[in-house]
Parts: sequence; C-alpha cells; structure tokens
Amino acid sequence: MRIRHLARLALVLAVATAGLALMRPSWACGCGALITSTRSGVDVADETSIVRYDGGQEEIVMRLSVRSQARDAAWLMPTPARARVTLGESDWFDQLDRLTEPAVVRHRRWLPRLGGDRTVGAEAPRTGDGVGVLGRQRLGPFEVTTLSAGDSGALASWLTAHGYRLPGRLAEALKPYVARHWTYTAIKLAPRQGRLTGALDPLRVTFAADAPVYPIRLSRLAASPQSVHLYVLAPHRVSISGLSMLTTYAGRVTPSMVASPGLRSMVGDGAFLTEVVRHGVPPADFTDDLRLGYTADTPYREVENVDGGLVTFLGVPAYLWFIAGVLLVIVAGAAAALVSARRAARARRGAAAASPGTDGTTGENRPGSPPAVPRR
Repeated sequence: MRIRHLARLALVLAVATAGLALMRPSWACGCGALITSTRSGVDVADETSIVRYDGGQEEIVMRLSVRSQARDAAWLMPTPARARVTLGESDWFDQLDRLTEPAVVRHRRWLPRLGGDRTVGAEAPRTGDGVGVLGRQRLGPFEVTTLSAGDSGALASWLTAHGYRLPGRLAEALKPYVARHWTYTAIKLAPRQGRLTGALDPLRVTFAADAPVYPIRLSRLAASPQSVHLYVLAPHRVSISGLSMLTTYAGRVTPSMVASPGLRSMVGDGAFLTEVVRHGVPPADFTDDLRLGYTADTPYREVENVDGGLVTFLGVPAYLWFIAGVLLVIVAGAAAALVSARRAARARRGAAAASPGTDGTTGENRPGSPPAVPRR
C-alpha cells in the first residue's frame, strides 16, 4: 500500500511515570515525531490520512499501525485553531481504497510471452506567553488535552510537568507554530492490554481553517525517509504545494458510492476526491507544511495493464492456428509443385517419343518398318 496509498501532525510518545527522565524521538511520521518512554522505539508499519475541507472547516482522520515495546504514548498535534477530537473508523480507509483502485485493462496477446511474466489556517485565541488548557476529554483509549501557547519553551515546560517530555529538537521545531498562535492537541494513549503495538483507532480531528493545510513540518525530525498518503475530500480537485506528490486518483464522489454513515457525512452532498501519494521522502524535504490549493476538476484514474492471456479460437491459441495455416500452405505448395513436375516430366517423355530420328526419318519411315499404306 494498493495508498493505497494517505493528516499527520506532531506525534510525540511520552513517559507514563514521573521517574523516567530520558525520552527520544524514535520515529517521525507525516505528522510529526514519535517519542517512547523506552529505548525500543516505535515502528509505524502503516499510516494514511483522510483530509476533508468544506471551505471553512477542516477534518483530518489519521490511521496508524505501530510496532513497539512501549506501554504508553503521547501525541502532540498542532492545528491552526482549537480542535475537536473524536474517533474515526478503520473501514473508511478500506472503502476509499476500493473506490480509488486502478482501472484494470486486460490485454490479449497473439503470441506467447518470452521470458517471465510482469504484470491557510484560522488564527487561534491568544493567551500571552503562557499555556492555556482549552479542554480535556477521555476518548476510548485516549486522554485528550487541548492547549494554547504563546511560547514554545512554556509549552515544553507544561508538557514536561504533566507527564510529556519533548526533546530539545522538537521544542525548537514547534516555534513556527507558536509564532502563528496555533493550538495543540496533546493525546496520551495506552494499549488496552500489554504493549503498544498493532492498529490504533483512527482519530478524527476537526478545526476551523481559512484554507486547507496539512501540517507536516515536524517530519524533518525523522531519521529515515517518510511516506505521505492522503485522501482529500474538497469542493474541487486539489494540488499540493510544499512537496512534490503523485496524484493517483481524482474524481467526484457521492454518498451512494460509500457504505459507512460516518464517511457519507464527510462526503456530504458530494465532494471531489483526490488521492496523493509520495514514498521515500528525505526528511530534509519537509521544509514547510503542505498547502492544498484548488485546480481544474479533471478526473484521473490509474490504469493497471493486466495480461489477459492468448487470443484463442475454438479453445486453441490463435498463433497455433496461424502456424497450422502456414504449414498447410507450405504442404499444398509443395504438393502442387510435385504434381507440376510430374506433368512436365511426362510431357517431355511424350515429346521425345514424337521427335525426328537422327537419319532424318520419323518413327514411321525408319528402316525395317513396314511400308506405309497410301491413302486413297
């Protein structure tokens, strides 16, 4: 992943106990940096986001599947305005993945194949240089706290005092968001049992925005190339600025094209779906957040060329019929040539029998032949 394929903001995994003093970013995804309370780190096996924008409000639904030995985590997500967080559904991604599958075109072949087969955001309320707690809620396995901050150092201090611990590089990376007076959604999570591993419940983050934006700047903290896979639902087809992306699908969708009521509500009366993908992005390429602008509503769908097998006639490959026809023509030609040669040989023998002798007489007046009877 068909994304197959696609709202990832700052991810931070933190300490669950006050005695732990060392934390490190073990992975930076499309939405930020992961930090664990152990040295085992976190490996994000799969990450895709749904981004919806209706002209004044943006929604980001992010699905992560992780592998880790950690028992707790924290997720810090910057947004241009105060966010409301709810749970999404994993099936939404499956439905969009099926909807954007490449069109399959089967090509029939006349000959057998030689070799192997190949088939911009609204401003949040200012709170001075301190940190303001805008809200708290419990959401399934997540403890969600919404914050505002006028100083990145104060934000880091607040997080540290409340069980979060940001490394210096991450606190520094948050400065551009603090300067623009963004808010932050701090999300603590823990596995229902055992270690933090497997598929996490998708989180749906909703906030006001003057223009669609996908905060991704914190991916500069990653230690390895990153992947970005987005499904964007908007009034029009979107183009991405800030990073070169590959558009793999573009087309208008209606509620009847999806099954889940939650996803239908995101589609509304209809939306233009744009799927964009980029794999193996060097961390240094994340110089700013992604800006989503409108472009012409030209539909697009990838085409997957599939080997449709050999052309057949009456169950027999057509090329064998062709070979049989060529052989038949060759045999018929050879037979005709043989018959013609035999006829020519007989004609020569007949001509030789009727030709004059060496003494000037014909076969009828040769010596020793009975005299010809004159005709009356």
